[in-house]
Amino acid sequence: PTDTFALRFLYNRTNQNAFTTPAAGFFNVIGDSVGEPIRGLADDGFGGALVNAQSDVFTIGFDWRIAEHLAMFGRYGTGRTSVNPANPTLSRGVITMQSFQVGFAFPDLFKRGAQGMISFVMPYDVKSGSEFLLSGSGDGGTQYDLELVYFYPITRNIAIVPNLYFIFNPNNFESNPTVTVANLRLSFRF
Repeated sequence: PTDTFALRFLYNRTNQNAFTTPAAGFFNVIGDSVGEPIRGLADDGFGGALVNAQSDVFTIGFDWRIAEHLAMFGRYGTGRTSVNPANPTLSRGVITMQSFQVGFAFPDLFKRGAQGMISFVMPYDVKSGSEFLLSGSGDGGTQYDLELVYFYPITRNIAIVPNLYFIFNPNNFESNPTVTVANLRLSFRF
C-alpha cells in the first residue's frame, strides 16, 4: 500500500507424490507454511501407504519499514492437506495446520548493505488429522524457533552469513530437548 509497507496474500496448491521406503510405505510431507503445510511422514492412518496428497495453503504476510534502520515483518499461514490411501477401501484423510512468523530486520547494521534479523516462528501446529502423521501432533508441545541471522557483505558479490537457531519443542514434542543450530554460510552473487 505504501513505500514503507507491503502486504502479501499467497495461495499455493501442491500435489505431492508418495514414496516408499524399504521398511514400509510412507509418505514424506516435508514442507513449510509457505509451500507445503506439514512436516514429517504420513500414512493412511493405519500404517499403510499413500498414493499422493494435495495441499492448499493460504498465507498473509507483511513487511513494514518503521525507520531507516528498523523494519518489522510477519506472516500467518493456514493449510489443508488431503492424503490419499493406497488401500482403496480407506477414505481420504485430511490434515490441517497453521503457522506464523514475526520478526525485526536491521538494515545497514554496522555496514552499508549488511542486515541483521531476529525472528520468532511457529513453523507448524497441527489443528486436525494428527492420526495421519507418524509422530502425531507431538505430546502437547508446540514447536517454536528463534532465529538470528546476520548478512555481512565482504565485497559487492560475496557475503558472510552466520545463523543461529534455537528450536524449542522439536516436532511438537514438549519432551524433546531444545536444539541449537549454528552455521556459517558464504554467499556468492553472480
